[in-house]
Amino acid sequence: MQRYLLQRILLVIPTLWLVVSLLFLALRALPGDFVTRKLSNLENQGAEQRESEITGYIEVEETLHRVISGDTLESIAADNSTTVSELLATNPDLDTSADLRPGTRVAVIPGRLLETIAVAEKVSLPEEAQQGVQLLIDRNPDIDFPLYQGKPYAEAGTILTIRTSLTLEELAHVNRIEAGDILAVNPTGSASNPDGNLTADTQLVPTSLVIAEEGDTLEGIAVAFGRDVDDVTDANRGIDAAEPLEAGKEIVIPSDKIVTPTTKITEANIRNRLGIDKPLGTQYIDFLWETVRLKFRPSFQTQEGSLDIFLRALPRTLHLNVYSLIVALIIALPVGILSAMRQDRPLDYALRGFAILALAAPSFWIATMLIFVVTPGGISESGIWSIPLTSEEARSVFSSFTGALALYSIPAIAGGIAAGAGLMRITRSELLEVLRQDYVRTAWSKGLRERTVIRRHAMRNALVNVMSVLGLQIAALVGGNIILELLFNIPGIGLLLIQRINQADLPVVQTMVFFFALFIIVVNIIIDISYAVIDPRIRYT
Repeated sequence: MQRYLLQRILLVIPTLWLVVSLLFLALRALPGDFVTRKLSNLENQGAEQRESEITGYIEVEETLHRVISGDTLESIAADNSTTVSELLATNPDLDTSADLRPGTRVAVIPGRLLETIAVAEKVSLPEEAQQGVQLLIDRNPDIDFPLYQGKPYAEAGTILTIRTSLTLEELAHVNRIEAGDILAVNPTGSASNPDGNLTADTQLVPTSLVIAEEGDTLEGIAVAFGRDVDDVTDANRGIDAAEPLEAGKEIVIPSDKIVTPTTKITEANIRNRLGIDKPLGTQYIDFLWETVRLKFRPSFQTQEGSLDIFLRALPRTLHLNVYSLIVALIIALPVGILSAMRQDRPLDYALRGFAILALAAPSFWIATMLIFVVTPGGISESGIWSIPLTSEEARSVFSSFTGALALYSIPAIAGGIAAGAGLMRITRSELLEVLRQDYVRTAWSKGLRERTVIRRHAMRNALVNVMSVLGLQIAALVGGNIILELLFNIPGIGLLLIQRINQADLPVVQTMVFFFALFIIVVNIIIDISYAVIDPRIRYT
């Protein structure tokens, strides 16, 4: 057994090499398609002409929840880990005597979490949100930040300083690009770089608020801060540049002008970023070396590591597929056994009809019908439960078990029914074949109970071929649930793969397809090993 296991593990190496080689050839067969699509995407985004405003301050607003059909105060409170009494305290004008009207805005937090502000205002990257929170606290020493669920937030109406200065290098980092990409679209002589002194260490001045003193004018303030008078006037509409300002008047000083966020839109540059500008043989060796080290090229779209993007989406796909597999096994094994035990009886015909219907109906259609059954406004006005499609916490069983159960149940049942129907039919046919064997007839003649005969003598032998089909069904689940992820807004691997294909993000597509192939290979090895565990007659030598 150990020798066979070692052989199978060693066999993974040439199998993976073959898969990786085919993947390389498939994705390189028409490289111009990726280049053309990426050129089109970047041009549509206006990448070379986009002027980026560097935010220096914001006025904090409340964190709102937009009511959808079926929402209640209880469900909103549960989704946001708060209580109904706290919601009512935050929304004193809320009418609790009637159902919540879809489209209504309910304030969840009387302000915004600092980590949300840090990411939204590009103080830090999402994976560095805690560093961004600390930066905001340090930049606002006079503000006492209260806590919401243990996390600091800024109260609505607060004028929050986001940043007082920013280097070109820091601006590039929070936009997931290189400083050289910004310098390339801000050449010498441009409005943002007239004298050619722009470098990665250049300090950029963000928008800021200035309190006018008696006798100040917009023109004088603009000159004092080295800003164009017209720019300052545009930022403070309704104020004459030459008129004296009243003392205490808040004046907005606009930020430095800088063009971001991507490099020049040229086919040569895109080929370089995608790694397809070298000879085909060199590309192949580089691709193999990256794959062996699991050091894949960063995403073209966001400059984030491709492996990091994959690992972030993986848990949600695992939640859905494991749940679907459990549903499939719960349906397939008991129903298949029952159908075989009642062969050619009305119950058998009914169960076989159900299996055929489940095989014929697409999983997304089953999911759509189930949505109609369980959600409010479907079969019943009150419904059974509401699906938290927009709740971030519901996407993980570790953050909210009940929320995850509400979100994943429908797609898991739909996917599980489709997979379980095929397993049910093979379970029935294999069990019928085993029940005709002589040793099973001997067990019957001994007077053993039906349950004992099935469990101890027939089922283990019948499961060998069932396990073979199970391996194929697991692979089919991974592919079939892509549509369900899209339908239920679950940002897993399937939804991410569709998005990255549309964005022509070749490095991420390569990474994800590689891990799909690795997963299928590992599943098949596990299935092979399970044969000996299920049937003692099977021995690997």
